[in-house]
Amino acid sequence: MAASAGTAVFIARDGSRSISVDLYLPDAVSTDVTFSPSGLAASTSPNTFRAPFDCYLSEVSLSAAAPTAVGAVVTINGAVVNGGTIKWANQLSTLATRMKYAIQIKAGDMVGLRQY
Repeated sequence: MAASAGTAVFIARDGSRSISVDLYLPDAVSTDVTFSPSGLAASTSPNTFRAPFDCYLSEVSLSAAAPTAVGAVVTINGAVVNGGTIKWANQLSTLATRMKYAIQIKAGDMVGLRQY
């Protein structure tokens, strides 16, 4: 398998706005997913995303086949979030039944995804 690209969608808590962030998923376990809110994410992109407003992580989708890693855990400010486990096979962009999330994030928090 090869590295994969994806997208994370963050929606403001009041529903007034949203932001889509590109993801780069290395093809290895125990690695960090990288984020790019302004363009295609790459291996050299930051491994965290700073939330610009109070929001929640709503959706994660992969544009290609799942990488070697099974999934990822969501981290906020370096701590693993309870209930924040994402299975890559369930998040392919071709699946109409992708799982939706509602992981609360405060403005300024650093969000990360650690593959397992």
